Amino acid sequence: MKLGERVVDGIFLERPNRYLAHVEIDGKQVSAHVPDPGRLPGLMIPQRRVRLIHNPGAKRKTDYTLALVKHGRIWVSVFPVFANRLVGDALANRALPGFSGYVDFSSEVKVGHSRFDFQLNFSDGPMWVEVKSVSLVEQTVGKFPDAPTERGRRHVEELTELKRKGNRAAVVFVSQRSDTRSITSNDAIDPEFGERLREAKRAGVELYGINCKVTASAVNLNDPVEVVL
Repeated sequence: MKLGERVVDGIFLERPNRYLAHVEIDGKQVSAHVPDPGRLPGLMIPQRRVRLIHNPGAKRKTDYTLALVKHGRIWVSVFPVFANRLVGDALANRALPGFSGYVDFSSEVKVGHSRFDFQLNFSDGPMWVEVKSVSLVEQTVGKFPDAPTERGRRHVEELTELKRKGNRAAVVFVSQRSDTRSITSNDAIDPEFGERLREAKRAGVELYGINCKVTASAVNLNDPVEVVL
């Protein structure tokens, strides 16, 4: 998946709040929207190279959106919505590892009090899928979340209840970087999410992980990785 036609290079300066970054572009300081409200530890370091999508609009507070951060030799995507788009494209092409046999699928499906990313329809019934974007990686282990997530806990709880009622349910963790070899729950940051995820696994909720190949101009799903709890 290409980032778009209007992508520019910059240097990260600072992040005054979760949704805003100050960036230098061609020697001029500008503000950019940060689409990932997580803490992004190890990534948002002053003077790092970044890539931004230039998308001005009358209703936008900034003309730029931060998309990629250079981390050593690799690019890392800090655009969580990309994970959903990548999974949606893979489902449309029948190319998502671990998923096969569905008749069709739909996105942004409301079930109970939550809205899940995808509903896959099989001949014997539906399956609900929630996608989580993983940006924190330590020693090749992707860790989710990087900040406490009440919404994430609620999604996992409701998927567990759907599974207990006889439905199929799954969480797909997409690490938008290439150095991820496995994924786990970040109990140091949100132990309650970790407990809910382990409970979901015991109930039969399916857990999948996949890393990405990220270049300066594109993000694509790469290899399946194990979710280890």
